[in-house]
Amino acid sequence: MLKGFKESVSKIFLNRRVDQDTLNEFEELLIKSDIDIDTAEKIIKKLELKRFGENFIPENVQTALEEIISEILTPCEKKIEYINSETPFVLLVMGVNGSGKTTTIAKIANKFIQKNKKVLLVAADTFRAAASEQLEEWSKNIHADILKGEEGSDPASIVFKSVEDLRLEKYGAIIIDTAGRLHTRNDLMDQLGKINRVLKKIDEKFPHEAIITIDATTGQNALKQVKEFNKYVEISGIILTKFDTSASGGTLISIAEKTKLPILGIGNGEKINDLNEFDAKVFIKSILGREN
Repeated sequence: MLKGFKESVSKIFLNRRVDQDTLNEFEELLIKSDIDIDTAEKIIKKLELKRFGENFIPENVQTALEEIISEILTPCEKKIEYINSETPFVLLVMGVNGSGKTTTIAKIANKFIQKNKKVLLVAADTFRAAASEQLEEWSKNIHADILKGEEGSDPASIVFKSVEDLRLEKYGAIIIDTAGRLHTRNDLMDQLGKINRVLKKIDEKFPHEAIITIDATTGQNALKQVKEFNKYVEISGIILTKFDTSASGGTLISIAEKTKLPILGIGNGEKINDLNEFDAKVFIKSILGREN
């Protein structure tokens, strides 16, 4: 959350009773930490039900808050599971521009490769040559195959070719990098929906995972992104990126509370191994500044 969140909690509650004034001040702190108003109010109401007693100290609030947030996040824990079948494990990855989508794809692909799985990366961003170039560079670094289309070509056609024509190549996983797009651009969102429909026509189980990358620095706008993308593709999981560059993790709490969508991982750096499986307990301690 905000830098110095633990210290801010201590300052609010130190030598003060848990009354309406302190709770209002604490609610403002939660909102400043990128938690939406509705979720912040729910947390405050649950906090009001706690019985701190006469031996109240700020540490008790930290513990209570940890328990409340755990109730929100723990049910959303999920791992990316490799499915052994005759068809490839298909992952569709989406997100707004600059959300760390392509780098995240390389990190996921590397995990499959470390398990001795043959991986095909699909550059379905045909609008920006730089996007496919970035993915191609990653493919060389991690020794994955790549399929690219010509600039300006139909992304859905490239996706169709990757799955329908190349599953004979015995790929264990096919990871599709879609164009970064603003969730407010209906034309581009329609195109994303088309890619999803093409996959469903090949096999109704495709994609096995439809993942959205969310930039940890986005703030409360991230919830809007998830809701809009989910209208076009049924999101199966969230990966929070750039957590190392942001002191805030509040937006993930809001998304989990509002959508109940699975959280797959946390990106905490630019290196290929900087993608951790989501562990609610570890995440909560990191945003609350708790060491143990």
